[in-house]
Amino acid sequence: MTAAEAVRPVQEGLEDTGLARKTMGPVEVLAQSIAAIAPSAVMATGPALVVLSAGNGTWLSYGLAMVLVLLIGLCVVQYGTHVASTGSLYSYVANSLGPGGAVTAGFGLVLGYVFIAIVGVVGVGIYGASLLDGIGVNATSRPAQVLLFALAAAAAAGFARFGIKLSTRLGLVLEVVSVSAILVLIAVVFGRHGVSDGAQAHLTGAPSNGITFGVVLATLGFVGFESSAALGAEAKDPARAIPRAVLTSAFFVGVMYILAAYATIKGLGAEALGKSAAPMDDLAKVAGLKAFRYVIDLGVMMSFFAVIIASINAAARVLYTMAHEKVLPAALTRTHPKHRTPHVAIAALVPVVLLVPLGMLVYGTTPLNIYAYTGTIGTFGYLTAYLLMAAGMPTFLRSRGLMRPQHVALAAAAVLAVVYVVYKNLVPIPASPYNALPYLYLAMLAAGVIWYLITRTRHPEHRHLVGTFEEEVHTPHEHTTHPR
Repeated sequence: MTAAEAVRPVQEGLEDTGLARKTMGPVEVLAQSIAAIAPSAVMATGPALVVLSAGNGTWLSYGLAMVLVLLIGLCVVQYGTHVASTGSLYSYVANSLGPGGAVTAGFGLVLGYVFIAIVGVVGVGIYGASLLDGIGVNATSRPAQVLLFALAAAAAAGFARFGIKLSTRLGLVLEVVSVSAILVLIAVVFGRHGVSDGAQAHLTGAPSNGITFGVVLATLGFVGFESSAALGAEAKDPARAIPRAVLTSAFFVGVMYILAAYATIKGLGAEALGKSAAPMDDLAKVAGLKAFRYVIDLGVMMSFFAVIIASINAAARVLYTMAHEKVLPAALTRTHPKHRTPHVAIAALVPVVLLVPLGMLVYGTTPLNIYAYTGTIGTFGYLTAYLLMAAGMPTFLRSRGLMRPQHVALAAAAVLAVVYVVYKNLVPIPASPYNALPYLYLAMLAAGVIWYLITRTRHPEHRHLVGTFEEEVHTPHEHTTHPR
């Protein structure tokens, strides 16, 4: 029995959803997760933030963060080997915690994708301006940033609309090129300054509490790694491709982050890195490759563009699924007859992804602050979905007669990891306006949940549809079907 032959539709008509069903191979599924993380963008900016608390232990903070993320990823795998859906973690939570938990996870996840897409738009503006500055074009003015924001959002939406295979392949190509550029720079740094660094190896001056807090910041660089779970209908073999993509992406970017953190501190020093506004540009100067900064800026800009596409792809499919299950308006279920993408859901997302940063820019917020504020809100959305998914995993497996003691231990470890990250983002209370961002996020999440409660009151029969727009899938070694 093949994985495809073991698929059992749960809802009649799921075989003809209007999407490009069973067209994506494992590389394209992996590309979705990689692009949603934007690894080269994190490699270029993340270590400069983590080093402020972790110092010479920054590489270790990233290593520990990778372990925490892999724990979450292993929980995703427990679902992904049995259930395929376009709803990602929303559908997973529906199978464990029921409609209330699913809707909370779903709206949280959509908020995460939307705000990280906004981060991508702003990132294109920041690095696009830096790149244009190198050729004598001033693109830091407000009108220039508005134009760059608009071009980035419109182009990303276009690629998302024109086909999932096209957009994921483009995202992978952009990330391969941008990561390769950074790896070339790192290789030159090691070639000129050596690899060994006693201060980092012995964690000189790195406080243990600083390293643990650094884990919190480092973990935020992994969000989006689960996004391939939204390709359950379009993947050829979702029971294998999605779990592999989730774990492979987390491990790959984790290794890249450790390498980037180590190399930037090796080249610049921990203190100088913490003060750097453009770490990779400064590293290029240290390596004697001053002109290479433009290659790096182009690569990072492409990475931010890729994350816009990937985030829109994932968010649109979650909205599409929630609409099929009557949580959201039916118009969001429409798919493009030629490109077979949820084009109405994509069109609904684009105004938010563009108008939010434009509004903040017009209000007077700097692009760097827009980047920081929206990234913080988006992270809370991901963490909400991760927490509910991990907490419900034992229940999901128990309903199928598959739960073992190690699954409970895994879920507990993942839940504790997420709770720790959330706690350290809230305590001690951060300075204004960061102290208000959790409440802003909760207000938006509450609005979504209230919408669902109103629709459920008006149509109580729709409650039972949550978690039905999916398929049971099994790996080739499984020969039994577990009823819902």
